[in-house]
Amino acid sequence: MPNGSLRGMLLKDRIVDILRGDGKSISEIYKEINMEDETKIHRLALTGYLWAMADFNVLKEKYVKPSKLYFLLKKDETSIYELIGEQTANEPQDKRGEEILYILYTLLDRPVFEVELERAGITGTIRGKRLDKRERKKLVGKVDMKGLKISSDSDAYLPLPSASYPALAMKVLGNIISEKYEVKREKKGIQRELDNVL
Repeated sequence: MPNGSLRGMLLKDRIVDILRGDGKSISEIYKEINMEDETKIHRLALTGYLWAMADFNVLKEKYVKPSKLYFLLKKDETSIYELIGEQTANEPQDKRGEEILYILYTLLDRPVFEVELERAGITGTIRGKRLDKRERKKLVGKVDMKGLKISSDSDAYLPLPSASYPALAMKVLGNIISEKYEVKREKKGIQRELDNVL
């Protein structure tokens, strides 16, 4: 299989094409891809590729005994964390972590877990006030997050007092809402209104 292509079609595109409609198991995807002699791919390579596509939020995995099914991830299934990560992608990398921490803290009105920051694309050292173990344990009991597994030893953070980005938070959340609901915005008018609010 040269350069990850199947008869001129990228493997990713072939998988997306196969998964239009209902979800399928690895065996079903494997059979469809390998129907033609020229397009053989090893099952383990396919499994790794499906995992990677799930990690990059192209596919969604669902366990239906006895197998795992893969579905295309629809755009409206993108999490708020991923949307905030996309909206801040062009921000300076040295401040992006604390900016996303501030935006999530403002939106959620609570400390932000490390796993939430990771879903927004932030890894490594977090510039924020880390909650102690007792505070984190108490917070885990109060927070119910769909699709996120948070253990009692998971780190949680508050923004530093010096890290305040209200204008960026309004811009990012405004962009997400306008894209989600297809609201047409006039840049200068919206900015003028935001400046008056802040």
